[in-house]
Amino acid sequence: MSRQTRTGIRPRPQLFGKVAHTPGWLHRTAPGVKLSVIALIGIVALIFRDPVINWSMFVVLVILGFTARLRLHHFLKTWLYAAVLILIVVAMQYFFGSLRAGLTVGGTVLACVQAAMLLTLTTTVAQLLDTFTVIVSPLRFLGASPDTIALTASLMVRAISHISGLLGEADRAARARGLDSSIKARVVPAILRSVKYAQDTGRALDARGIVD
Repeated sequence: MSRQTRTGIRPRPQLFGKVAHTPGWLHRTAPGVKLSVIALIGIVALIFRDPVINWSMFVVLVILGFTARLRLHHFLKTWLYAAVLILIVVAMQYFFGSLRAGLTVGGTVLACVQAAMLLTLTTTVAQLLDTFTVIVSPLRFLGASPDTIALTASLMVRAISHISGLLGEADRAARARGLDSSIKARVVPAILRSVKYAQDTGRALDARGIVD
């Protein structure tokens, strides 16, 4: 039995980068097409800035996910994490701006998160990296390295799950100390450990001579 199992440390939640095992039509769709749809969603949200449009896109994406044989449990945990951010944004916009602006931002965030989940639930990391490499390959003529960019994308996918796990651990630690209502007790430890994770990753890459 491993040390982590004996000490009761739970694995960090895998919010992104975990492909659903119930293949549907989205699994068979080319990754480039799915990335294009995500880009289109972002463009529409930025151009129109309308809460009705943004929330409608979210609803449509949810329906598409269900038609692709994805289930509610694939989305629920990420929705809960996103809801916390959205509630904060809506509240801040309500007090310092307008409720419409808050709903617009909240709809944009949720639509983009849902689109990202559909992508990662139906596309393997290898497929994503191959697609990223093809997309950025013209940058080779400008001196950029497509392989380095693909590596960066891979590290980003891993970092999302790692940081979400850090937030969960900080939340549990705050509850154990009776600091359920303290945002500082939940956020600050996660930020500090996220910075350390980034520094450790950078030192590991440098030690292996992977990037300059």
